[in-house]
Amino acid sequence: MAQTRNSKQRSLIMSLLNGNYDHPTADEIYELARAKDPKISRGTVYRNLGLLSELGEIRKLPMPGNPDHFDFKLEHHYHFLCRRCGKVFDTPLPYDEGLNSTPEAMPGFQTEWHRLLLVGLCPDCAKAEKVQAEKDAGV
Repeated sequence: MAQTRNSKQRSLIMSLLNGNYDHPTADEIYELARAKDPKISRGTVYRNLGLLSELGEIRKLPMPGNPDHFDFKLEHHYHFLCRRCGKVFDTPLPYDEGLNSTPEAMPGFQTEWHRLLLVGLCPDCAKAEKVQAEKDAGV
């Protein structure tokens, strides 16, 4: 019985992630899941996100100084993290396979893939910071 319940809950979590380009955090996914299944627990969501990530069905995106985000897109691609609001965005930059070469100065190491995270301000936060700077300058 527990296996069926977990599969149902896992399917719910996957349905919330599929096509979700917002790269939600575990807490955001929990809130979305609760709207569909009020009995689902935070622990169940966290455990299933961990399992789905381990199984390679979703990608866990660790973010410096922010909670992990989750991505349904499995092909390698780059992300942009807004340092102000914490949102994560896909970038249009093509994935550079050439960066998967291990430098000669690192004998014995084998690079399998790489990750690039751009950090800065999204358009909304850049505008808000500009408005705040103008207020502070008395403009």
